[in-house]
Amino acid sequence: MKLVFVLVISLLTLAPQTSHAFGLRRPSAGSSTPTPTPNPLPTSTPVTIDPVGMTLPTGAPACTSTDPNHICIGLKLVSYTQSGVDSITQAQALAMMAGVNQVWTQCNIGFQLEQYEAVDPTTQGLAYNTNWESDGDTVRRTFNDGTSFLVVAVGSLSGSTIAVSEEAGGASVYGTLVEKLFATNPLTVGHELGHYQGLYHVSDSTNLMNPYIGANTEQLTSSQCDTARSTDYAEWQSMMRTP
Repeated sequence: MKLVFVLVISLLTLAPQTSHAFGLRRPSAGSSTPTPTPNPLPTSTPVTIDPVGMTLPTGAPACTSTDPNHICIGLKLVSYTQSGVDSITQAQALAMMAGVNQVWTQCNIGFQLEQYEAVDPTTQGLAYNTNWESDGDTVRRTFNDGTSFLVVAVGSLSGSTIAVSEEAGGASVYGTLVEKLFATNPLTVGHELGHYQGLYHVSDSTNLMNPYIGANTEQLTSSQCDTARSTDYAEWQSMMRTP
C-alpha cells in the first residue's frame, strides 16, 4: 500500500524560501493515513548484508556497531547534475548524513553513506526537473540497487513537493526523491527516512515526523523508535549491515 506523506518546510527555518509540501503518492479518493501501531519485534535473527570489500566514499563513517541492539542501514545517494553542478556535493551529503544520524541516534539507528553518485540524468533518459507523480517510479527503478535505502537529489519536483518517500511494505519500487533546494537539510531527509521506516505524521511541533519542519522538529518518541526498528527488521533486512 502506498500513501501520501506531506511535509512543509517552515519559513522560520528556511526564509525567505516559499513553503513546499512533500509526499509519496496521492491516495485514492476517500482514503486516509492510518495511525501507526508499533509492530512486535520479530523473534528470528535478521538476515543482514555486509558486502565483502565494501569501500565507503572518502570521509563517510561506518555505522556498524558491536552493540547487538544497534541497527545500521546502508544508503545510496544519487545527485543530479546540470552543467557540471551537483544538486548536492559529496561533502554536503556527508554533512547532511551526519545530521541525520545525530537525530536517529535516539532510536539507536544509524545510516552509512555507501554510494554517492553524481549523475547527469539526461544520460539515463531522465529529466533534471522531475514530476514525482509521473516520473517518480521510473527514477526509483533506475537507481534502486535492492540492498540500500535510496535518496535521489533532483533539480526540482513539480506539484509543490520537495520530497517523495516510499512507505515501508516491501514494495519493489521505493526511495526518496528530494528537491535540490532542500537536499542538504538533515531534518528533511531524516523525516523521509522515518516514512521509509513506517512512521506517519504527528501533531507534536517538536517531533521529526511533524509535517512542518523547523529548527526544533527533531524529537522521536519511544513508540516511534519501536515502530521504526520493527519495520527495519520486518521489511528492510536486506538494507541492514553488521560489523
